[in-house]
Amino acid sequence: MGQRFISRTLAACARAADNAAMNTDDDLLFADEDHGSGHSLPPWIVMVVDDEPDILAVTRLTLENAQFSGRGVRLVNAGSAAEGRRALAAHPDAALILLDVVMESDDAGLTFVRHVREGLSNRDVRIVLRTGQPGVAPARAVIDAYEIDDYRTKTELTSERLYVSVAAALRTYALLDSRRQRERALMESHQELERFAYVASHDLQTPLRAIVGYTQLLQRRHSAALDTDGQTLLADVVASGTTLSLLIRDLLEFSDLSHASRQPQPVALDAVMQRVQTRLASEIAARHAQLEIDALPSVQGDAVMLEQALVNLMDNALKFQPGDTPRVRVAALADATHLDIAVRDEGIGIAPEHLAQVLEGFRRLHTQEDFAGTGLGLAICKKVARLHGGELLAQSEPGAGSTFTLRLPLTS
Repeated sequence: MGQRFISRTLAACARAADNAAMNTDDDLLFADEDHGSGHSLPPWIVMVVDDEPDILAVTRLTLENAQFSGRGVRLVNAGSAAEGRRALAAHPDAALILLDVVMESDDAGLTFVRHVREGLSNRDVRIVLRTGQPGVAPARAVIDAYEIDDYRTKTELTSERLYVSVAAALRTYALLDSRRQRERALMESHQELERFAYVASHDLQTPLRAIVGYTQLLQRRHSAALDTDGQTLLADVVASGTTLSLLIRDLLEFSDLSHASRQPQPVALDAVMQRVQTRLASEIAARHAQLEIDALPSVQGDAVMLEQALVNLMDNALKFQPGDTPRVRVAALADATHLDIAVRDEGIGIAPEHLAQVLEGFRRLHTQEDFAGTGLGLAICKKVARLHGGELLAQSEPGAGSTFTLRLPLTS
């Protein structure tokens, strides 16, 4: 069947060869017509990178009137890997590349694949290798070593099989493109929410400080003129305003993490932990806390973010240990790939079914009267870990304490 099909296209091959010889444009040899122009959706861009004019002609005859998911096909032809690079630069939205292996060199096609996947970081476009010399590029070796989507010999690629390969590749590209668009829309929505949270929190700070400040002024100047209920109401206003101020501060801190664009730098975690203890010095002294802290190594990361995370973990460990003399243990354990910084307490612990809940923002297991806080501390730690390419792990047993582990990769 393949031989009969090839024989029927000899005239077209001759015309294609004549056109190629007459073409003085070193960049691209385009198809003459845009077959998708009559449809509401744009045509699929299919690149044919091959130095054999008869293969180009056969491909065109097979695909020129084809329809895939209601879209036509626009062929972009290139007679070498060098022309293919220029063609892809001009058509970065190409959905499929039908690629020869042996062109200006024995491995020109494979070098082109590396250029697409690694040089351009383009992992969306589908690549189907078509070779007339399978001994030069054995299928298994090529599939294992290169990011391609299909491998065919030219002798087996009849018109029908070519159509099937193209349909499958375009269907896969469409699925990937749809997922990418959904992810982009979700990311934009997420960024809008974060910007709103940042702006709203920032703009709320000033009027809230004024409310708390004026209420405290009323307490100092006119408390004697109020009965017990009035004094209690004023105290409640100050307490609620202070709690809201802390929530806004934490929300701003959480939003700031998304806006940070710092480059990873070497961070001496011992120095970071010293700053953490300084920030919590009053709480540590007031509670007579006992701290046991391992020597900590250096990592690649952001010192400000890591300090935020460790402050929250240490504060959390102190907060949920009722009574005098809380004990906090900070242990460091590294292997070949990552560093674990485990902050352990001997507090009230957490039931297993609630462990995942406490790592989410605004999720609290206790009332404000039992334990003060905003419910964002561990969410901040989790986000810092993810921004560093790591994760936050939690272990706990009710009545026996909790361990929160900041896992960081040893490379940036």
